[in-house]
Amino acid sequence: MWIRGNVPIEEYLVDDEDEPEGAQGDDYIPRNVQLLGLQRRNDVINLYFQRSGRENYGDNAVGWVQVIEGDICIVKAKVTPEHSFRKKAYTVKLECNEKDEDILSVQCEDCAASLGYIRDALLTWLHRRSEEQPKTSTECYWKKFALADVGTGLKFVKAEDLGKCNPLESIDDNDFLQSFVNHSLELGNTDTVLMKYFKDNNFEKLSLHRLLNEYMLESGDVTADSFFTYCGSKMTEDLCRGAARAIVDQAKSALWHELRYLRITASKAYDVAYCKTTDGSLIESILGASKLKDTAAMVRGKRLEGEVLKLVQKQTKQKIRLCGLVLVPKQPFIGAIPDGVSEDFLVEIKCPTSEKTYKRYVTSNLDITAKYLAQVQLQMYCLKKNKYLFVVAKEDFENSKHITI
Repeated sequence: MWIRGNVPIEEYLVDDEDEPEGAQGDDYIPRNVQLLGLQRRNDVINLYFQRSGRENYGDNAVGWVQVIEGDICIVKAKVTPEHSFRKKAYTVKLECNEKDEDILSVQCEDCAASLGYIRDALLTWLHRRSEEQPKTSTECYWKKFALADVGTGLKFVKAEDLGKCNPLESIDDNDFLQSFVNHSLELGNTDTVLMKYFKDNNFEKLSLHRLLNEYMLESGDVTADSFFTYCGSKMTEDLCRGAARAIVDQAKSALWHELRYLRITASKAYDVAYCKTTDGSLIESILGASKLKDTAAMVRGKRLEGEVLKLVQKQTKQKIRLCGLVLVPKQPFIGAIPDGVSEDFLVEIKCPTSEKTYKRYVTSNLDITAKYLAQVQLQMYCLKKNKYLFVVAKEDFENSKHITI
């Protein structure tokens, strides 16, 4: 059935030779943009027309169809809205010329906008009926639309009505887990999420979270002093030094993040000393509840750190090695991460991006500001050093290569 524009009938009483050669119903698009909401003739079908023309909607939404035989006939139907199928159905009227297979007009009599998508549903429904193979029997379309039955049938199904099944044999969870772990160890397949918890990693014993859990299980006297004593017995000097060497690569080490969790690092020492809020952002960062994304200044600082460290080595004529998270057995809640360590001193590097940020680290008298003095003091305590080098790179370090020690 060829779909024509909504214009006077006389213009569409045409000969067969006017129909496009090889055209199909879906290919021959109406010329009147207002009728079907087309943006361009023979090019783009309007989104509403495509949606309302879907077979899985239209065939269920159209009902009570009246068909009048003859060359010029009027088809009336009730169409239920897709978004509210329990409301009153809309009356849609379609006028066509059966002999010439022309759609003359389509109108929704109940729509606020008579050219709405409800009309398109009947239009495409009628097109699908016209393409069906002839049947020996006459089909009645005077029936309730299928969407009217939605929600009126079975509301729920009881579990007992789903049918019976044979009970599964019970399996000892512990035996299965242990057998899986043993098999993985035999194969050497330990790089999995599950096997992570069965690796014999002594450094993970330094995790404050793990120490606290073990303390709560083993100790009957739950006090801060007894917990500190418990940590001192578990956190040996050798174990702490080994952990610091193992997690030098801070950015990629999961162990580094685990050991840092719940601990006050040197960079937060000043803020913790003057903090008066028990549930603010500082506490959240220590507890791991917030994750800060590196700023452009932080990214630049990490990028320049190695180059600045080489200049410090050249000027001091001492070998400086990188250092991971340094822990203190007698003070399990603190830790320090200096940028470098030599035999005589530790190094802390700052790379400000402007003269204004430069003054955050050093005063006009070249004294370290209070916040960063607290940082290096806690670092010296953790590493048992009496000297430190506080290095501030010039804001134009990329060009000047100038540093202040």
